[in-house]
Amino acid sequence: MTCDEDNTKQTVAYTWKVTQTRRKHGLFMNSLDDFAPVGEASAVLDVAGFFRRHGNQFSVYSIDWEQEMVVLIRPVDGADMKAIPFFHEAQRRQAAEVLCVPLEELQDVARAVADEVAHVQEIFLFLTGRCGSTLVTRLVECTLFAQAVSEPNIFTAISMAVHRLKLSSQHGQIPPYHGCPAVLSSEESTVALLKNIGILLNYNLVKSDPRHRDVIFFKFHPGDILHLAELMARAFPSAKTLFMYRNGLEVMESIKRIQFKRSYALYAAVRFAVRIGLTMRWNLASPEYIRCFGDDPKFFPVRYRGTSMYSMYTCWAGVMQCALDLQRKRPEAFFHAVVHFSALVRDREKTFRLLMERLGLTWSPDGPGEDTDKIEKVLTEDSQAGTVLSSRKTPGEKWTPDVSSPWAGQWELEYMEEVCRHAGKEITGPDFLLPGTIV
Repeated sequence: MTCDEDNTKQTVAYTWKVTQTRRKHGLFMNSLDDFAPVGEASAVLDVAGFFRRHGNQFSVYSIDWEQEMVVLIRPVDGADMKAIPFFHEAQRRQAAEVLCVPLEELQDVARAVADEVAHVQEIFLFLTGRCGSTLVTRLVECTLFAQAVSEPNIFTAISMAVHRLKLSSQHGQIPPYHGCPAVLSSEESTVALLKNIGILLNYNLVKSDPRHRDVIFFKFHPGDILHLAELMARAFPSAKTLFMYRNGLEVMESIKRIQFKRSYALYAAVRFAVRIGLTMRWNLASPEYIRCFGDDPKFFPVRYRGTSMYSMYTCWAGVMQCALDLQRKRPEAFFHAVVHFSALVRDREKTFRLLMERLGLTWSPDGPGEDTDKIEKVLTEDSQAGTVLSSRKTPGEKWTPDVSSPWAGQWELEYMEEVCRHAGKEITGPDFLLPGTIV
């Protein structure tokens, strides 16, 4: 039996000891179904008081839309939640207990601890993917004053729920979850939900951190910029924002080299199959936060719709167009720093120092109290080694630029340019640069 076997609305908060049920691909969303219960659930009648006392142990994990519950996890004793590059993966692997809070009680829980984290400075990191963002979050973790949370899936769960609601509305369909429309029925209620989730995360992160660091970087999934960026700016008006990106063809190639285990022959075979119209199982493997841009009718004339290639290319172009639109519409909020991957390749340390300066933060690797050995280690290692997103399978492997022959050729370039034309005609190609970029 899994924790979400009872898919009906729950009105009382509860805790439940759990074990992991299955190992799933790290690119997909967390859910209560990731765990199996151990023993019996325990009701929590004063959940606000419970979180005030124990919130340093519980981090927000996901939302169960059927039960209308926010799911938090407590890791096993002694777990290092920052040892794994991706927060959602650390949560799933290390969970020992879940705390499920009815959505209707979330406001009371957040209000109980809000004053204790009112001073927190949030920094939201949006990105195209494969652009050095994991390195940046690793470096942030080395600092004395800031910490980073890489890809907390809770925000993506909300972003994709908003996306599904908009699609169902456009198509005249019944919304996917009975509990989802109520809390996401308006921008105001969605903003309130995001703010409450952020308060709970901030409380856990500050209280569980040995140094109680109160500058917190939140790195999002690529697709979150589509529905989440403006809502998060409303929920956290004092937050700063950072955007990171990379040449579109380089992003695609980086993904393909991992996906096809560095076998160009395999990639060439699949590319040929796509071009002649064959649908292969791998074409459908992209997570929703990548596919969401391709759901926009403006991309429907683009070739190979429904393939993974279509999803990845429309995602890059869609993210870039969103970033440009945000810069133009809300320059005071988007973006305080914009970083191109090429700057990190050229000089990791200098680029990190410069982006911190643009965010209003002062950092020096040689500053008083800084762990220079730890910083040097992060600067030289592959930040994703040992994860599904790196071809280097052993944690701690050194990072070196890829100097092998490129896979992308004229056909890929023409396809990227076709996608960009449908994105809005302002993103002219894979080498487009946003204003103010550190390159």
